[in-house]
Amino acid sequence: MSNSVSITELTAPNQLKAVTTFAKFYIKLYKSENLEIISSYVPAGYLSDINAFIARNRYLTKEELLSISIEASRADYIQVIAHLGQSFTPNGAPEISWNDWEISHHKHLVVES
Repeated sequence: MSNSVSITELTAPNQLKAVTTFAKFYIKLYKSENLEIISSYVPAGYLSDINAFIARNRYLTKEELLSISIEASRADYIQVIAHLGQSFTPNGAPEISWNDWEISHHKHLVVES
């Protein structure tokens, strides 16, 4: 039996760990202009807020951008993750890696098309 939990059920430190892991993945997708799969599951408002912040701060290093993006957009990241339906271990690790999540959802979207 799995002990998986949602993003909102994690303790604050483990939620931050989960958000950090997701934000790394999200920023990578943003920079490669590959947010189609995520945007098909999430209301645009959350994404546009995160994207605007990343765009305004694109001159920063990866580490700086990650840090201030999480600080400024943490609530939006949590909402995005909640809409994506990802489960986490109690220590904040995703049940399925974000790369594997993307692959499985890409296959699902292709089948629907």
